[in-house]
Amino acid sequence: MAMQSAHVWEIDEPSIEALASEQPFCIDTMTFEQWLRYVLIERFKIMIEHQEPLPNRCHISPMVEEAFRGLEPAKVKDLILITDAIDRFLSRLVATQ
Repeated sequence: MAMQSAHVWEIDEPSIEALASEQPFCIDTMTFEQWLRYVLIERFKIMIEHQEPLPNRCHISPMVEEAFRGLEPAKVKDLILITDAIDRFLSRLVATQ
């Protein structure tokens, strides 16, 4: 919902080749918005559905801040807050293990 509010949700689905990128954030084959929607969110959904352990850390909020720097701050505020909460949640999982 935060991506929709920021107007970065309605993007083209990347090709199979783009999804096969081995670069961080698939930087060489897709936009950050595509990576966030079609890679990170989809991976997390699958992990949760299959009750797989989540990553030990994510540190995605700084990338969100950088990637959406040119957008109106009010529109991306919730997206930054949510990704920061995800970062903090995953870091706490490590601390309690």
